[in-house]
Amino acid sequence: MILPAIVIAIVLGIAAQVVAERLRLPAILPLLLFGMLAGPQALGWFDPRHLGEGLEVLVHLAVAVILFEGGLSLNMKQLSRVGGAVRNLLTVGALVTTIGAAWLAHLAVGLDWPTAVLFGAIVMVTGPTVIGPLLRHMVAPRRLKTILTSEGLIIDAIGATAAYLALQWVERAGMPVALLVTEVVKVALVGVVVGFVAGSFARFATRSRIFGVEIRNLAILSILLLAYLAAEGQARQSGILTAVVMGITMSAAPLPDIGRIRMFKGQLTILLISFVFVLLAARLDLRAMVGLGGRGLAVVAGLIFVVRPLSVFLSVTPRQLPFRERLALALTAPRGIVAAAVASLSALSLSAAGMPGASRLEALVYVVILATGVWATLMALVLPRLLGYVDDPSRRRAVVMGAHGFTLALARVLKRSGRSVVALDAVPWRLERFRDAGFFTVVGDARDASSYEEAGLERDSILVAATTNDELNLLVAELAHTEFGVEHPVVALQEPPESFGTHSRAWAELLGGRGIDVGAWTRRLEEDQVELLDVPLREDEQTVLALRDAHRRWPDGVVLLCGWRGQDIAFRIDPERLTSFDSATLLVTRGEVLDLLRKHLAPRDRVGTPAAAAEGTGDETAATPAEEEALP
Repeated sequence: MILPAIVIAIVLGIAAQVVAERLRLPAILPLLLFGMLAGPQALGWFDPRHLGEGLEVLVHLAVAVILFEGGLSLNMKQLSRVGGAVRNLLTVGALVTTIGAAWLAHLAVGLDWPTAVLFGAIVMVTGPTVIGPLLRHMVAPRRLKTILTSEGLIIDAIGATAAYLALQWVERAGMPVALLVTEVVKVALVGVVVGFVAGSFARFATRSRIFGVEIRNLAILSILLLAYLAAEGQARQSGILTAVVMGITMSAAPLPDIGRIRMFKGQLTILLISFVFVLLAARLDLRAMVGLGGRGLAVVAGLIFVVRPLSVFLSVTPRQLPFRERLALALTAPRGIVAAAVASLSALSLSAAGMPGASRLEALVYVVILATGVWATLMALVLPRLLGYVDDPSRRRAVVMGAHGFTLALARVLKRSGRSVVALDAVPWRLERFRDAGFFTVVGDARDASSYEEAGLERDSILVAATTNDELNLLVAELAHTEFGVEHPVVALQEPPESFGTHSRAWAELLGGRGIDVGAWTRRLEEDQVELLDVPLREDEQTVLALRDAHRRWPDGVVLLCGWRGQDIAFRIDPERLTSFDSATLLVTRGEVLDLLRKHLAPRDRVGTPAAAAEGTGDETAATPAEEEALP
């Protein structure tokens, strides 16, 4: 019966992830629902109890990989900018949450004080597994997202350790304070030392290329599991801290192929979360959850409307965050996989020791997970509109991947849409012309999600991938679409597949509507062989016909960059439906093509001279102080 349980749990877990992606929900909600429905108390498709002690082992390993992946994704540069707020949330905020949650559980549900304190330690965590999916689709300032992500990652390790100590206190019927302090110091030292050593070795192995590309990700996974095992052998629950520290140690230094490592660990994390969470949800005592009734909801309401806001407003000062961002922080605290895992492991330990309250404790934690997940999802939709983030022009971004003359000309066009334009490239000197032209720049790996986080990419941003490498452009578009929720990233492809934009990657926009030789156009721009034109289209049938004919006759001499409706820019342009736009912007090679085109076109406004497009001079202006304030 073990095989059916594992297979069904994996299938249901992946199905829940698909549902979550389609509905833009935290995956934890469908995972919980699928698990509870398939468990022995509902449809009875499988029973996690058949796994015996194997379930506890799987939970430990899953938590280690999840927290390592979180540490690996932590952006230290962004964290340094909001470090004070995060530090206070991890200390003052965590203490307020633990005490407040314990008091609510004791008062409303009747848990004895030791078990109530254990509950408080468990629900102090938030977690990157629920925060991450929310933030990908939530419109909010980047510093607010950084605080939520950093808090969720680091507090998982703190909460798991605190819960372990509280569990020891419950099982030992009152643990001396001196022994508690000794346990805390031991767990912290072992976790930090082993995690740092493992992370340093993994960094060395990655840089020295000891392991081949095909096996490098698996080798790092084995180092993680070995470090986790070594830490647990020295001090129970130190393995969680070890995983986080190892991930942070690796992310703190530039490493080759770090993007591939993060991608692999991210996929592995999704698989483990899906599989383990369905198993944990299936073993829940649904009668205990229903039996909590209004008392359980009272605890949830107290956590959402009293405890979390109190912890935030006591931790974060007005100098660190303005009121509306503190309010958004106060109303966003979903609990995730670590809370569920620790609650289930604690319930198993209490039940094995024959102690009462295990079932109610686990049921109450899962009620909190479900309710706070639903609430946070609702707030992710409501708060941006309520607080004015959606309509804030300062956060409207256009990110251009690839720094050369062609993208510089494109950046100047994008600026007309009222967006802050950010250029991203891995080579610093290529970005100098963009900085001279007043654009913000980011030096980063095109395959690394943190580069786009630094650029401020959000789901309603414009992303244009226009390097000279088709494969890289497609990879960037996939990353922006899947990780940041950008619905229609724009790509420049020299040889686009025939089905591109229809059957293949129907969500992507093809720059110019056909193949573009970016390298050739860059050379023409730098040699002053190109004119950048803006031509009117509405109620000008002659212009429309001429432009349509030029687009068809000279595929290598005309690029239809974009269409305009007022200040709104569009990259999906059908030459047969040009009259739906007010105007169009195009690049035209000088000489015969331009001369023949000018016989029929009357350009309304020349956007920039070829020299300005290539060198970043001319009518380009630097960013205003307000724009600089809004930039990353």
